[in-house]
Amino acid sequence: MQAWSRRLLPVLALVVAVGCTPAAPTPSPLPSFRCTPEAGGAEFDCSQAQYDEMVAKDALYAEAEAVYRTYLAEDARILRLGGVDEPTKVLLETTAGDFLAGAMADYRDLVASGTNARGNDPVLKTIERAPGNSKAGSLAAMVTCVDGSSFEFIRDGKSVSRGTAVQNENYFSRVDGVLKVIGADGRQVEAC
Repeated sequence: MQAWSRRLLPVLALVVAVGCTPAAPTPSPLPSFRCTPEAGGAEFDCSQAQYDEMVAKDALYAEAEAVYRTYLAEDARILRLGGVDEPTKVLLETTAGDFLAGAMADYRDLVASGTNARGNDPVLKTIERAPGNSKAGSLAAMVTCVDGSSFEFIRDGKSVSRGTAVQNENYFSRVDGVLKVIGADGRQVEAC
């Protein structure tokens, strides 16, 4: 055998051996998750843990909105009645703490003064998440704007005042395992 062919033989053997080596399996693509920031905005790639946290927050905010809407309907019903002296079942299911105490003080004032509301129910115009805001260890906060301008308050058959538009930051916590409104910071606004 010629000298060049003897030197080429090991190289050829190596090339043949490499060509016969089975290829490493191609890894399956990892599932990709897309998350949206709590305050809204553009989606981004995220981990399973971040995705699970986002889903849990979305569920919490959906629950908070349902609680608030239930409370708001009960509030309108009580204002039409002219207040109550004791918390209703719905108030106890949707509110607690300082928020419930403040609402009950207002309702008792209506009873004492003989005042009730008439007109169309207040309308929830906006409800938005307020991430990062907390009061008394709340789990979630939502900013709402309620237009109550169609309500008229009547005493002894005479109009004594009209409802207004109110913007509130409402705070929610679990009380005995149930999500409830526990506080609110609000102000009157010209319109929602």
